[in-house]
Amino acid sequence: MDISSIEIILKDLLEEVKLLTIQTKIDALQKFSNEFLSSDLRRKMYEAFDGERTLPQISDDIGCKLNTLQIFAQQLADKDLVDYEYRGNARIIKKSPAKIALYYATKELSDTNA
Repeated sequence: MDISSIEIILKDLLEEVKLLTIQTKIDALQKFSNEFLSSDLRRKMYEAFDGERTLPQISDDIGCKLNTLQIFAQQLADKDLVDYEYRGNARIIKKSPAKIALYYATKELSDTNA
């Protein structure tokens, strides 16, 4: 088998993996939405996790109590469903579809093996 044939096969495989990944993420995001975004406020809070604003800024921007936002952010962080970093004392939260997909894939494997 020559190099060009191998490249074609690898490109085809990559396209298949992309399709599987997309469907996995779509399914996981739907499950996540059903499980964690059960109210308009929770959806607003999650959508505001842009990786730029602090929790107090988000709280002010969307008009919710800071404590409510902190609890929700901590629930997601505890389950490793979001990315976050600290800038000084402020925690910056960012949505992570990849972490959500991994969470549900792992959960599904655990349920299958139980």
